[in-house]
Amino acid sequence: MTTVKIVSSILAAVYAGSVAAADWPQWRGPDRDGISKEKGILADWSTPPKKLWQITTSGSGYGAPSVAGGVIYITGSAGTGKARIGTLYALSTVDGKEKWHYEYGPEWSDNYDAARSAPTVADGRVYLISCMGLVVCVNAKDGQKVWSVDTFDRFKGRNIKWGVTESPLLAGKTIICHPGGPDAAVAALDMATGATVWTTKGLGDASAYCSPALLTLNGRKQIVTQTAENVVGIDPETGAVLWKHAHKNQWAVHPNTPVVIGLDKVVVSSGYGYGTECLQIGADGAKVIWALKSPDDQFHGMLLIGKRLYLAASKGPLVCLDPEKGTVLSTIEGASRAAIIGTEAGIIGYTESGKIVLIKLAGDKGDVIGSFPVDFGKLQHWAHLALADGVLYVRHGDGLAAYDVKAK
Repeated sequence: MTTVKIVSSILAAVYAGSVAAADWPQWRGPDRDGISKEKGILADWSTPPKKLWQITTSGSGYGAPSVAGGVIYITGSAGTGKARIGTLYALSTVDGKEKWHYEYGPEWSDNYDAARSAPTVADGRVYLISCMGLVVCVNAKDGQKVWSVDTFDRFKGRNIKWGVTESPLLAGKTIICHPGGPDAAVAALDMATGATVWTTKGLGDASAYCSPALLTLNGRKQIVTQTAENVVGIDPETGAVLWKHAHKNQWAVHPNTPVVIGLDKVVVSSGYGYGTECLQIGADGAKVIWALKSPDDQFHGMLLIGKRLYLAASKGPLVCLDPEKGTVLSTIEGASRAAIIGTEAGIIGYTESGKIVLIKLAGDKGDVIGSFPVDFGKLQHWAHLALADGVLYVRHGDGLAAYDVKAK
């Protein structure tokens, strides 16, 4: 074997080992796209995955767990009315036992009064955004506060109908948030100190529940997100608005993180009958390549797997699309309104009816080949899933459970 081949083999082995023990350190996973790169995921659910443990937290929430370094980070809130308080929990991946908790302040107390944000973990710190516009940074080891910023106060922002619901994006040395201020629809804060780095001058749209993505489109790195009025591309260094495209449904609810599908194309989808659009980003801004009224994904996430795009319709089954043409190729029964993640074993979904399903993909078709009920917790089944080191984490209100999904 040549030296080059030996080195390549070693690197391949090291890479395989690194993804086998992957973290899920933020909303929608390592790359914020809902795709797990782990190997050795259970593909046969004729016997459902084993539940390793189950706990009840003192606070409830809809936010997904994040997992890094053997620790689960998850938000919850408890109390009544204006006295409702949000808490960040750090839990052991081994048994779910609490390592520490940090009360970060007032939380949403109106309709669906539970915490929303999935924390983001990086470089020994945990970042979160509350429904009340508070951005918080704590030490990942002991939960001690490093800094916090009231973005409504600093940027003259305002809350929205169901409370700010976004999970922090880290871009370079900044954390991105949506204050919805007159000259600060979006803002970047210094990760180390919370100081303001930039705001989007001239863009005053309200927030719209969207967790943004850092994408490269037409050769340029940019933050892509949805505000109440528009899909926008923002320069991550300066905050300059590079382009915007009008996109608004009746409730200004746009929770799905945009998905890049090529060198210069991005897909966005919103519920309530608005639908899904593919935008081509060029020097002159955004151009609509295709648009569909259905699927109209309410908040369940999108997956690009190979050359196929999967997403939920607000009424009806999971849909497989050709992302280049916008053609519906197939529908998948038994996985309606499911929050989805992609694995080597297929798509794992968490349906609003309270089931975890495994969908085997074959060409343009998919079939549910296994499922089990979420038989714990309270509230709606709205939380997204997390998958880390062969363990699937399922959150339901005040309940959290871990399931072994390693291949035997």
